Amino acid sequence: MKIRTVFITLLSILLIANVSYSAQKEVLLKTTSTWDNVKYNRLKIKNPEVTVLKINIGINEALSLHKHDLVNVAYVKKGTLTVYTDKNEHITVKEGECLPEIIGKYHYGKNTGDEPVELIVFYIGECGTPLSVNK
Repeated sequence: MKIRTVFITLLSILLIANVSYSAQKEVLLKTTSTWDNVKYNRLKIKNPEVTVLKINIGINEALSLHKHDLVNVAYVKKGTLTVYTDKNEHITVKEGECLPEIIGKYHYGKNTGDEPVELIVFYIGECGTPLSVNK
């Protein structure tokens, strides 16, 4: 009886050890423009700096009116976010989607869903450039 238990345990370990995993990838965003269809100009960054932020926005909460003077992309990890410009253009992004942010235009994001929003935002620009500028 003991030998059988040991054999089954060893067999289980061998089967688990032989499970092969393969990395998988999925393109979440590939774009040459911001969400309002403004093409990215050739980026000439002499001293590049990359920043990644995690931003949480409560239900019905809105961020302040602001603009970005650098490239940034937001990944919606959780929730639904609507971004409005000061000209009332808007776009809604949901969990699992990416948003190539507008550059140089004032806008704000608002949680328009029924759960908190969690964003992961990637910024790239000249070292020392503010990530956002409030109006």
